Amino acid sequence: MATIRWKGYEWITEERWGQVHPEKSHWWYDESCVLIDNENNLNLMTKRNPKYFPGLNKTAVVGAGLVSCTGKFNFGVFKIVAKLPEGSNLWPAFWMWSWDTWPPEIDVLEGYSDSKGSYLKPRFSNPLGFWNAQTNVHYLNGSQSKMLGGKTHYFGFKDPSKNFMEYTVSWKKDKIEFYYGNRLVRTIDDKKILKQLSDTTMNVIINNGVTSDVDLSNPPHSNFVIKDFTYTPY
Repeated sequence: MATIRWKGYEWITEERWGQVHPEKSHWWYDESCVLIDNENNLNLMTKRNPKYFPGLNKTAVVGAGLVSCTGKFNFGVFKIVAKLPEGSNLWPAFWMWSWDTWPPEIDVLEGYSDSKGSYLKPRFSNPLGFWNAQTNVHYLNGSQSKMLGGKTHYFGFKDPSKNFMEYTVSWKKDKIEFYYGNRLVRTIDDKKILKQLSDTTMNVIINNGVTSDVDLSNPPHSNFVIKDFTYTPY
């Protein structure tokens, strides 16, 4: 595990519990896929880099860049300025989850490219949410983990894999607001969910990744470029 300094914060190059998720063992969090370039952009890449994990008795084929902030965050505005990676079956994300337990989790951005490398995915039920970039919230209902459900949003016609875009969440005690660009795209005001979030601090994570549909014989070499991360507390 490596540690980097970026935008005034300390980040580790894996999840705080390890390098690979047991249910997503086709890819792992590879520190060689994390690079800060000469313009101070954070580059989170994917590449073929097989690694055997004896605890799972499995080989994870794809290495992917992930950074996990060691800071503990509460109410405030969290924003990245980023260009989504180009390539097939990619899963870039900007999200946070509790230091105390899981859930709760706030997904500010989960992008999903298709087998042709496009984030364009028109839906009859949501014709304006044609970019496959989603918000979501996970929470605890009794003893079971639940989620509100991934939702796409209209945020213009610019391809998010070819243009830098802003992805923001405003987390207050009485509501959570998601913004893509300058557009308010989703508001969460469920008191039960907000109570779970108000009683904890959150771990911020930014990562590239691949979905289960990825071609492991020829995985994508991609780059999720993050120009900026800011946190403004309330």
